[in-house]
Amino acid sequence: MTSSPSSLRRKQGIPDPAAWLQARATARELWPDDRLDALVDRTAAEITRTIRGKRTALAWSGGKDSLALQLVAAQAGITEAVLAISELEYPAFLQWVTDYMPDGLTVVSTGQDLDWLAAHPEMLFPQGRYGTRWFTIVNHRGQERYFRDQNLDLLLLGRRHADGNYTGPKGSMIYTNSRGITRYSPLAAWPHEAVFALLERHQVVLPPCYDWPRGYQVGTGAWPARQWTTSVDHGFDEVWQIDPEVIRQAAPTLPQAADWLARTGRA
Repeated sequence: MTSSPSSLRRKQGIPDPAAWLQARATARELWPDDRLDALVDRTAAEITRTIRGKRTALAWSGGKDSLALQLVAAQAGITEAVLAISELEYPAFLQWVTDYMPDGLTVVSTGQDLDWLAAHPEMLFPQGRYGTRWFTIVNHRGQERYFRDQNLDLLLLGRRHADGNYTGPKGSMIYTNSRGITRYSPLAAWPHEAVFALLERHQVVLPPCYDWPRGYQVGTGAWPARQWTTSVDHGFDEVWQIDPEVIRQAAPTLPQAADWLARTGRA
């Protein structure tokens, strides 16, 4: 699939929200209706060919890429979806999901809560392999449960190369893991601006995470799994800016939260 050049790099390297806002503001200029229609139609046709004869659903996170995929997948006739979450989500995100979740969405909780987090302190604002593990134990595990419960053949994801996501060997868009779960990323070649242009055209309401500190860099996800923090203190500082009650409610169970509140005079 060919696409026009993107002015943005991978999201991990774009902490400045102004760059993202500029990309959103100019997306429709780069992707006018004729070019956007061609991209959407071509992607929907590719999805239709790939899923023919297969039981298929959409892995929906509420993030901008899954929202764009939701629109394209609907054109290909896919309306069933799954959201895999923990018990440690931001209340504002859960409210947004309640207000804007697609018809046909199944929510699967993998059960991680404050007691679990207290017993696994390495998973609090995790770095390196522990950060990757969050996705394994929540997103992947929840998706796998749904995949097997629904007897699916294929699960669509909004992963894109522009975000540095793995979509298959040698940059392909489809792969089956060792557990027999086949994932397909039809937006893999889409640039950031094409996603923004489609969402803008459909006036899609984005989740509140994009208005939070480093929102476009971090995206959706549980608050303790906040990505690319430089320290536990940095993580708590950003969560406090987003929702102080999250930390206050965690403190009786989570020693690190109680300590941070005390040290910073916010107890």
